[in-house]
Amino acid sequence: MNTKNSHRGFTLMELMVTIAIVGILGGIAVPKYFSVVEKTRQKADQTKLYHLRDALNLALIEDINALSNYTPVSQNKDQQTKTLNIMNNGLKSKSGATLFVIEVHNELSVNIQGSHWDANNSYNICEMVGSAGTWYNALKDAGFDGVAEIIAARIKKNFSSNGESYISTKYKNSSGKTDYRTAPKKQLFTSRALNQGHSAENTRYTLNIRWNGGMDESASVDVYLLPKGGTWNSAYRTDEGVCFSTLGPAGCANSK
Repeated sequence: MNTKNSHRGFTLMELMVTIAIVGILGGIAVPKYFSVVEKTRQKADQTKLYHLRDALNLALIEDINALSNYTPVSQNKDQQTKTLNIMNNGLKSKSGATLFVIEVHNELSVNIQGSHWDANNSYNICEMVGSAGTWYNALKDAGFDGVAEIIAARIKKNFSSNGESYISTKYKNSSGKTDYRTAPKKQLFTSRALNQGHSAENTRYTLNIRWNGGMDESASVDVYLLPKGGTWNSAYRTDEGVCFSTLGPAGCANSK
């Protein structure tokens, strides 16, 4: 038996080829791995919309007028009547009623607001989150801790310091003026899509609610994240294909 080359090591060329192959495989596998992880996190975030929908629908089963049940932070009776009209019209509109705004930025923390002039404000009902009632309780039950307190603080315009359940961070806005970003102490979402996004400018989504089928006083509602100017069937769909709507694929049928 010829044992002359039985202990021969790798040649330099063989090592270079092996390293090149490993590098190519790594370049394919690593991005795919991180994409799978991100999609898993997005699915977990998507589940929170279903929890919110279920909490609201359970309240509707117990009382068909449950969505009108709230304790306002600062409204008088006339303002409450106006807000209820906005809710009723919004729930059967193409866009739905807007509960709050989510801003993501790839260099800054997530920012939660009740409303924003450059978001879906036609049927904004953030005032209805209030300090108690159906909307307040549903957000709590669905794991949106801190959102109600942030909205209340912004309505009162005293959000420049930390609250019991949220953090207020000073920063310079696009106009160079000092502003504050408010985010729950307990992380609201886990995915990069809903924490950072792609842009070095704010990308805004609104959390919207609509009667199932758009019917007036339906037995149930649907919940979705809507880009600016969107309608119920153009909810936010990520690069990984996750549709942030409890309507399923129909909720992103017209998404860009």
